[in-house]
Amino acid sequence: MGCSSTKLRSSAAADLHALELKKVIQRNPELAAFAKEYPESILPAIKSGLDDLDRCLGKVLSGVSIIHAAIDHYEEEEKRKHQQHRRNKKKKKADRKEKHAYSKTVAKLQELECAGHPFAGLNVKEPQHALSKLRETMDRLRDRKKEIKAALRSTKRWRKFREVVFTAAFIGLLVCSVVLAATVAAPVAITAGTAGATAIKAVEPWFNSLWDGGETALRDEKEVVKMMLDEELSVHELDSIRSLVVKLWTDVETLMKKVEFVLQQEDEEAMEVGMTELKKKMEATDVKGCIKFLKEKVDACKKEIQPSKSKFLKITRD
Repeated sequence: MGCSSTKLRSSAAADLHALELKKVIQRNPELAAFAKEYPESILPAIKSGLDDLDRCLGKVLSGVSIIHAAIDHYEEEEKRKHQQHRRNKKKKKADRKEKHAYSKTVAKLQELECAGHPFAGLNVKEPQHALSKLRETMDRLRDRKKEIKAALRSTKRWRKFREVVFTAAFIGLLVCSVVLAATVAAPVAITAGTAGATAIKAVEPWFNSLWDGGETALRDEKEVVKMMLDEELSVHELDSIRSLVVKLWTDVETLMKKVEFVLQQEDEEAMEVGMTELKKKMEATDVKGCIKFLKEKVDACKKEIQPSKSKFLKITRD
């Protein structure tokens, strides 16, 4: 029974404390604005951007598979072409006009061309704006956390100073009353000194309550700011995703241009040059590895969003 009562009291105290923290948010326009924007606009915009990116990564992966298949066709057709060339040399001339030696390669690359740019339609503007907003707000919250910490240190120093002042004033009045008692009418001096000392003691609790109220408000705000910072999505991780997307986008652009060059060539020798360059680029850039790594990061961030939103709403609204 005693244990149950203790738990109930603890739960009630926690609920009361949570209510006080929500009041802190409501009283602070900047905290209140962030408490509204974070779950209602910032997180949804970032989630939408990650979903779009996820779809684009699937298209990039499909495009890379097509290029690999085209390279395989090219190597097979190149080998067949050389074999046919040797046979023709032995016969001195070809029996019939040969069809295009790299027809399968061209057909496969045309599939990529028909699919279009894998990053076409990617929504960049809104997620970037949301990320910038999140970064700015988190920077302000961190600055405010430092300000509160400095203010609390200052409060602690001023509390000690105030206690010394009150004690000195109290003792000073008592000493003055003793001195006055020795020089003028003792009852009058003692009454005056006692009244002054009593007045100081009466004012001190009121002054303490004001001081404690200000310190409590700072501590509550510090706790709210800390909780908001704890629940933030990792801006560093989102920036890392953005950097990887920029690199992947650049690599994809280069590959698409090389594919376009190959498809524009009617001369087989020019095609061979283009395919050689395409193969070198594919070997030099680990596009599949980049996609896998990027997808893991995107999935991890997407999984964080709903729990972060739920915890944040519990802190700020429930």
